[in-house]
Amino acid sequence: MITYFSKHKNIFITFFVLVFLFYGNSLKNKYALDDDYVTVTNLPEKGKNFLPNHKLVSKGFGGIVGIWKSRYAHDSEASFDYRPFTTTTFAIEYAIFGQNHFISHLINILLYFFSAWLLFCCLLKLFEEKDYSFPLAFFCALIFIIHPVHSEVVNNLKCRDELLAFFFSLSALWYSIDAYEKPHFKTILLIILLLLLGAFSKKTTVIFSAVIPLCLVFFRKINLKKFAFILITFALIGIIVFIIKKNFITEDLVRHFYHFENPLYTDKVSFFHKIIIGIKTFGFYVQFLLFPYPFRSYYGTNTFDLSADLNIYFFITVSFFALCGFYIYKYKHKLLLFAMLLFSGSIAPFTNISTPAPGVLGERFAYFSTMGFCLILAIIISKYIKLIEYKSISQFFSKPLLYLLPLILICMVYSWNRNSNWANKLTLFEHDIKHLEKSAKANSLLANEYFELLRTPNLKYPPKIVLQKCINHYSQAVANDSSFFSAYNNAGVVYYSYLKDYKQAKQLFKLAIRHKPIYSQAYENLGNCFNQEKEIAKANWCYKKAYEINPKQYTSYIAAITMFFNNKSYDKSLEIIRIAHVNIPSNYELIAQEANCYLMKGDTLVALKRFEDAYVLNPNQNLAQFLSQKYKETGNPSKAELYKNK
Repeated sequence: MITYFSKHKNIFITFFVLVFLFYGNSLKNKYALDDDYVTVTNLPEKGKNFLPNHKLVSKGFGGIVGIWKSRYAHDSEASFDYRPFTTTTFAIEYAIFGQNHFISHLINILLYFFSAWLLFCCLLKLFEEKDYSFPLAFFCALIFIIHPVHSEVVNNLKCRDELLAFFFSLSALWYSIDAYEKPHFKTILLIILLLLLGAFSKKTTVIFSAVIPLCLVFFRKINLKKFAFILITFALIGIIVFIIKKNFITEDLVRHFYHFENPLYTDKVSFFHKIIIGIKTFGFYVQFLLFPYPFRSYYGTNTFDLSADLNIYFFITVSFFALCGFYIYKYKHKLLLFAMLLFSGSIAPFTNISTPAPGVLGERFAYFSTMGFCLILAIIISKYIKLIEYKSISQFFSKPLLYLLPLILICMVYSWNRNSNWANKLTLFEHDIKHLEKSAKANSLLANEYFELLRTPNLKYPPKIVLQKCINHYSQAVANDSSFFSAYNNAGVVYYSYLKDYKQAKQLFKLAIRHKPIYSQAYENLGNCFNQEKEIAKANWCYKKAYEINPKQYTSYIAAITMFFNNKSYDKSLEIIRIAHVNIPSNYELIAQEANCYLMKGDTLVALKRFEDAYVLNPNQNLAQFLSQKYKETGNPSKAELYKNK
């Protein structure tokens, strides 16, 4: 690798400059889609204790052990995937730099640059001693850098998993070529380590278990013993990953798939139907890689034709394979066959045939496959542009390469604009919604951002406008997919909290429960409506249902306890507190509320004992003053003095 740098440092510098020209303006971006899954994205609120949205990352180095024992992503009802190395990078970053989105975006850009450089080096090494080695490696890596389709992977911090997995996979390919020619124990161990790091960044690394053998079959003499050893190495990596996941992870895999994400999760279709969908999906990616417009941060149901009918994308796929097949057959073009297999094999897992893809489609899904597609384009370009020896950076502006400058400039401006869209969630969703009117999830995501604007002052829109936009997009979400339970629930919260329209709110919460009978939050929200209407029995039934569905639903316990406390039903409050203690032990607020109940019942000694227990959990001046005063009133001067001093 050092030799390659010494020989091609001009290309290294050129690629470095190009990457920052294309993505430098993303450094000012903040957090966007799904970034809260991987790092700390929330800010402290004035007057409140800071509760980071990612507790393990917020611990920095101290959270790394926990990261390797837990799932990658969590929400209110699920924990899914295992990508500990990706999350570890965010924990280390947080430990050193704190919450710094500039550094996060800089790391993504650098990973993208080094991946492009590695791609160039790997192809150069793979094609060594071939006349086409340098121009193909150069053009492929150049197209890879400038292709706007990568804007999502670079801009979305959550997509660091893709960047890391690709970087480690290419590194493993580099050393696999060495190991195939001159097997060495240290090299084999390094390959295993790199592929393990890739697998623990994202499981798409498994694609290279086919890519590496494909490269060796096409460009190295087949040695059955060496080839068998490589396959055994891949099997060993799979076993190691399985053992680590089985013995390290302390959480169950809980991942729910819904109709609004991809109808193939819930609708039964024949295998033949899936094949048609797969062919059309493949055609979409071919079209998008050729003409990347429009960009969409999320697709989902209704954004792509999943019927068995033939459409333009079906014929794009047929044309792609027909043209490639004809050219390969007529000219015995082994290299084009390799590039076509590389592209097709890398995109195949995301064509909705074997497994439905979350969101149906995704620009990030194309990331690994673009190495093959860029190679196809490089083969075409190299037929018409003969690359000179790249001995100085000024040659980038020489006549052969000058023909590519207009394309590079167009892609650069296009990428700049897309980077700006990724400034934050609101700018991203507002830009993309005009291309996603039929997407239930996209409308809901935008409505969620407007909901956040309602909770915090903003300069962009007046409150009434924000409120209307919020309701409109939740309405559009359920119009696009009537089973979208969370959109009903969130719209209900808007009617409850901001319009005080409890009748409409109740109707929406009931619709949410109809489409998801085990929706604890909707039951709690419905209980809040009944509570406001002084229907205590109905409210209690809803709260009870909420914490029975989710025994950790803390807010449901508090809502029920507070309701009965305000109605002076202290025994009923204590009954719920006892249930809550079983599922949420050693909770300051629960113990303090329990103490308040005993105090209101006149059992002062028990109340003071529980207040002391609460103080142990959360020593604070207000409670210390309260205890000092109460012990003074009850004739216990020693304890009164004790808490006075605290």
